[in-house]
Parts: sequence; structure tokens; C-alpha cells
Amino acid sequence: MVVESVYIFNGHKFLDYIEVDKIKKDINGKFKVSEDIQKMNFPDYYSSLLVKFPNKKKEIGEIFFENIFYSHLKNVFIGEILGHLNLEIESFKKSVKELIKDINFKDTIPINLQKYMNEDGFYLMDALNISVPNTKFIAGYDFKEKDGRVVNARFLFVEVVPKRESGQVYYIAGVEIDFEKNLALTMVKNVNGLQKENSKTDTTIHQIHNTVQQKLFHKLGITLKKPVVTKDREGMFNFCRMLDGKLLEDIRLDLDSRIDIAVKDSVKNLNHALFNKTESLTNPDKNDLGKKIKALLLSYYIDYKITPNDLVKKAKSDKLVGYPTRINFTSSKLSRGSTQSANSKSPVSASDMFHSLYFNFEQALGLDTWSISWFTDYKFNNPKDTDVIQTTIYSTKNHFRVVFLPDRPLEKEIIHYVIRTIHSNR
Repeated sequence: MVVESVYIFNGHKFLDYIEVDKIKKDINGKFKVSEDIQKMNFPDYYSSLLVKFPNKKKEIGEIFFENIFYSHLKNVFIGEILGHLNLEIESFKKSVKELIKDINFKDTIPINLQKYMNEDGFYLMDALNISVPNTKFIAGYDFKEKDGRVVNARFLFVEVVPKRESGQVYYIAGVEIDFEKNLALTMVKNVNGLQKENSKTDTTIHQIHNTVQQKLFHKLGITLKKPVVTKDREGMFNFCRMLDGKLLEDIRLDLDSRIDIAVKDSVKNLNHALFNKTESLTNPDKNDLGKKIKALLLSYYIDYKITPNDLVKKAKSDKLVGYPTRINFTSSKLSRGSTQSANSKSPVSASDMFHSLYFNFEQALGLDTWSISWFTDYKFNNPKDTDVIQTTIYSTKNHFRVVFLPDRPLEKEIIHYVIRTIHSNR
């Protein structure tokens, strides 16, 4: 008599963090999955996969791990590594072994699963169904090595938290540490309705980010640099201004060649109209007034001649990474300015308010908050592909954070591309 293998899927609490169609597509790209299995609900689908491909448990687990990690954990805290543990493989694994023992080995974690939680790496999201509030554990972990040293490590940190009308749910932080680029990413999803069990319960992205720093980074001997907020905001301003400058450079030059003389005459006439013979604008103020008039004329020109879609196509043809959609800045005179476009498909340079503020924006000290739409075709393989994802960047004295705004699930490659580009401009 042949006894069929049976597998029970227990990772139901992780399903809030994935898109089933996407993970099925990712798995189907590596394994030949029959149509009848493909149509199953996810728990049955996953169980059937492990029965059908018993030797591929690690590969299937990694796809599940990455779909949790990169689909909806869209608040990304970017930390710069100041110091770290010994990265020689055996030394690194020894430190991780102690970390796992400290976090995972407790009464609320089934002892039969603890034996699989080892320093060589594991993916146990399908097996863990923990319901005791405040339980914190690592559900998955892996690392990459090169020339005998660890270059990248990923941890899926989970906390069990009560949620209104939903019982206990998982609050998750994906932690990716890139030792080559000295970057530590903590990725969290906004989850509404989380409730405090006690003072130790994390219910906000900032709280779980702090817990990760204390329980994971600190235990691993990883220290992060404190953000230099003035430098970060100045870097973001320069990056934003560069994108705007390249997008509108030829339009500004063309318009300037046609209106320069008329604007200078207008400034002269306005000066005479405003003041008597013994008073006058200073030359710097005349220049400033001329720049403000040109900025307003550019606004009218774009409004009448160029659609937001034209600007998006131009940004793509100019091979820009994307275009700003919202700015929030402090000028050199300590005044604040803020404006935004209608949506992710409309550059902020298409809005009247942006050009009204442009003179102040040019003299800004930095951007504390701004948004940018990124072309998903960042390798520029298809000139007609103008699909974008929008992000908002927050710079404070305590952290530097990038928030991915699309509702759709993301991909690891676009997340890494965006983070690398932003960080290189800090």
C-alpha cells in the first residue's frame, strides 16, 4: 500500500504581506506547476508544491520569503553602517547563532521548530503560527558570501500584535544588511488597527524600527551612523534640482532667448512706475525680479504649450530616473515652501505653483520631504514605457526614510535601484 505524503501549511498570518497571483507567477517561472494546483487557494497550493517537489523546499521557501520581504514592506529606513561584527563566515554564523538563541528560543515558539532555526539559514514562514502577543521571533534568515566573507544578510523579524476585530496578527520588519555598500535597510508595512498589549508592544513603524535596532543590530554588534540632517536635505535638494534642471533645461533656454530683452525692458519700466527719480531697485533686486517674471512666464508657456504627459515622455527620452512630484523646502531666508502635482503621472514642474515658488526653491537650503516618480523601466529598454512608481523621502535628525506609494506589490530589483540612487545623492 502506498502512503501519500501530507503537508499542512501554517503560514496563514504571512498572507497579508504577499500577493498570491505574484508569488504563484514567481514559482511557476521556476517549477512546472500543473493547472489544477495553480488554481488552488494558497495554503493548499503551497502544501501541494512541497508534496510534489519535496527536494525543492528551500527554493520554494526562498520565493515565499522574498515575496513577503519585497512586496508590501514599503517604509524603508536607510541606515549607514559605522561598525559591524567579524564578517568571516564562521565568526558571522557564530554571532547569528547567539542572536537566534536569544530571540527565537522561548516557550512561545514550538520546540520542534527551534531545531531548524540555525545559523546556516532557514525559511520557516510556512510552519510558524504563533498567537501569543508580544512574541518576537525571526521567521526567515539567509546570507550571501564572497571570498570567505559575508557580504549580505537578510532577516524577517516578526512580532505578534493584537489587532482590532482580527485577533493576533504578525507585524513584520524585513532587515537587509549590505556589508559591501555599508547599508542597513529596515522595511516595514503600515498596518492599521494594531493595539497595545502592554508598553512593549510595537504598533507603529517607528516603534518596530527601534526594536529591530535594539534586538537585532545591537545583538549583532552593528552600529549605524546618526543621520547628518543638513547634509541629507542638501543632497536631496541638489538631486531634485538636477532632475528639474535637466527636464526643463532646453525649454528654459528656448524661452529665455525669446523673452530676455522684453523682460529686461519690463523690469526697467516697472522700476520707473514703482519709484520716483530718487529711488530705485538695486541691480540684484532687478535681476531677482527678472528671474521671477521669467519663472511665471515659463509657467504660462508650459500650461498652454506642454502637457504633463509631454513632460513625462521628455523625462523618459532624456533618460532621467524620473521626475519630482512634490517638494517641501526651506529657503535661504528661512521661509518655507511646498507644492505638489496632481498625481504620480504629472511632474511638479507642470504646476503653476511650482513656478511661482521657483525663485525661492532655487535658493533653498534643503528638502526635508519630497516625492519623486521613478521609471520602472530603469534600464531604458523601451522608450515608450513610461510606467512609474512614486516614492516620498523623509529626512529627519533621527532617520532617513523612503516610502514606496503604489498599492501594487513591488520587486526586489526596483527597490534596490531606488535605494541605491537616493543614497548616492545624500
